Amino acid sequence: MVKSMAECITLSNWLLQGMLGGMVLKRKIVAEDICALSLVGDAQVAPDGRVAYVVTEVEQAKNGYSSSIWVSSPGVEPARLTYGQKADGGLVRESKPQWQPGGGLAFVSNRNGKPQLFLLPATGGEARQVTFVSEGITEYVWSPDGHHVAFTSKDRLDEEAAKTKNPDVRHITHLRYKFNGVGFTDTRRRHLYILNVADGSVRQITEGDYDVADIAWSPNGSRLAFSACISPDCELRLIPDIWLIDIDGGNLQRLTAGKGSANAPVFSPDGNQIAYFGHEKGEIGYANTDLWVIPATGGTAVNLTQSFDRSLGCTIGGDARMYGGSSRAAWSVDGQHLFVTITDGGNCHLYRVGVAEQAMTQLTQGELSVTSFSHAVVTEQDALAYVAGCVSNPGDIYFWQGSQVKRLTEINAAVMADWQLASAERIAFESTPGWNIEGWIMKPIDFTPGQKYPLVLHIHGGPHVTYGHAFMFEFQLLAAAGYGVLYTNPRGSRGYGEEFTKGVVGDWGGGDYADLMHAVDYAEQLDWVDGSRLGVTGGSYGGYMSNWIVTQTDRFNAAVTIRSISNMYTKYGCSDIGWYGNKAGFGGRDLWDSEDFIMERSPIRYAPRVKTPILIIHSEEDYRCPMEQAEQWYVALKRLGVTVEFVRFAGENHELSRSGKPRNRIDRLNFIVGWFQRYI
Repeated sequence: MVKSMAECITLSNWLLQGMLGGMVLKRKIVAEDICALSLVGDAQVAPDGRVAYVVTEVEQAKNGYSSSIWVSSPGVEPARLTYGQKADGGLVRESKPQWQPGGGLAFVSNRNGKPQLFLLPATGGEARQVTFVSEGITEYVWSPDGHHVAFTSKDRLDEEAAKTKNPDVRHITHLRYKFNGVGFTDTRRRHLYILNVADGSVRQITEGDYDVADIAWSPNGSRLAFSACISPDCELRLIPDIWLIDIDGGNLQRLTAGKGSANAPVFSPDGNQIAYFGHEKGEIGYANTDLWVIPATGGTAVNLTQSFDRSLGCTIGGDARMYGGSSRAAWSVDGQHLFVTITDGGNCHLYRVGVAEQAMTQLTQGELSVTSFSHAVVTEQDALAYVAGCVSNPGDIYFWQGSQVKRLTEINAAVMADWQLASAERIAFESTPGWNIEGWIMKPIDFTPGQKYPLVLHIHGGPHVTYGHAFMFEFQLLAAAGYGVLYTNPRGSRGYGEEFTKGVVGDWGGGDYADLMHAVDYAEQLDWVDGSRLGVTGGSYGGYMSNWIVTQTDRFNAAVTIRSISNMYTKYGCSDIGWYGNKAGFGGRDLWDSEDFIMERSPIRYAPRVKTPILIIHSEEDYRCPMEQAEQWYVALKRLGVTVEFVRFAGENHELSRSGKPRNRIDRLNFIVGWFQRYI
């Protein structure tokens, strides 16, 4: 089309202003842009105010990711500290920075094979490897004097016995024998060790048929706290407790009573108390995770957050995060307060909780998600370093002290400068029976008032997680492709109180379905939404709901179901969490006492009702929602003549959308957009 002279002059002036004034011309994003993002995580603040953190980048030529350790501080430009290389040219992953008390900086690297601990000296120079354990290390923590490191590692493999075994045979004797992202597990356990940094000697501290996690050192260096389930029936009822042990391996003591999950212990500055996360409601998924304090000598635990009906930690999902770091509680310098993160609606903020009065103070403000943080005493005051992101930013590093916040990084500012990004508008509506539901809607990038646009309903997984103020590349890509994007927190989501989270238990496909349909009803009343062009998609529980929705209504023109569930009855026996996690989600109903109900809430029972064209996307190594779920759904729909296609990703698991191979993530995104373009 030939433009008018006025249009050409206007365009020329705009281009000229851009060249002369530094204005950046914006463009729509494409799937490949996800590879341009750098992701920050695990910010660790030192007593001198420096902050070490992890930067993860895509290595497209190797179809993977590399990560390195960087450092910054208020007023100082970020600088890269590590440049690890592998002899075979493979991808180097360096993570988990921790400042050595009175010394240098430790981190974990795979540059020489298994993940091992390395130490950068305070005076600078090359990092040296300080652990050489055969199975690598999983977590570590410095002793208060900086002379020792407590770490966890899996029991050593009996290499001689392994040589005589048939590699094609896997002999399984334990119940929890596989786990998504890990694969098939054996009976070797993860135990606690202490490294003497000076001479390199290592002592094993714990032993037995249990796994150690969340280690913490007492201030005087004499004891270690950790989380573990040490019980004969822990395979059936995996409820970890807080334990104490002397550094010589003696005097093992259980502090909590096994009533519910207890983890992430941390000693008070005087060593007299231990704070931890947990609840006392058994092995269930909907309970609030609260902040507790218990005497280090044992006694009655006190729940500090019972009056604030929210759960600790960040449950807000995002698809552009790696090496998130810890959200373990941190004590204030005077021992009178604890710092935590709490998800409230679509936000996750930092809070300070009073130990004596249990008063809560919100420290960060705005529409954002704080995903992790660390604490140090800087110039005799409490200081926090944290990672936070929002709808338009995957995440950056921030420094907090005395109510002042300073931003230390703008890691993606240059990359995203020319991206057109959609904003999110909050919506709220009432569902049945009187449930108040929060959500957000994005307009298409090319939005013009007075025009109508198609809309995609996007459903989160879980179900006990949250959508909110976090960056979702997938949402932005859909908006760039011309779709409005609707995402909400139906009953079952976190961030709205325990009863709200419990609202979906035993009722998958019931009230949650009503909430989602009310959300679409609300959106259809907006003057720009074309109710005749609707799509639905979601992953995991969101995939279950996508499947369920197309069996209950024909109002959607197209559906994309991702890492989904079609038959809950078979998932009980095939998933890594099916027989306990999904059983709890279905209100405790089991295969042999509630077969009818379980099948009544399985989409596959209603496959003959499906008319909506549906794309199934699944990963072949997904042990959370196993491939058989997708296979059953595809075969049933194909036999019934439904328009259906099936995309399988080899070598990927449940985390494909968040940490899969870059090429596979790009292809996945293009399949999603392409399907909606074909059928909406």
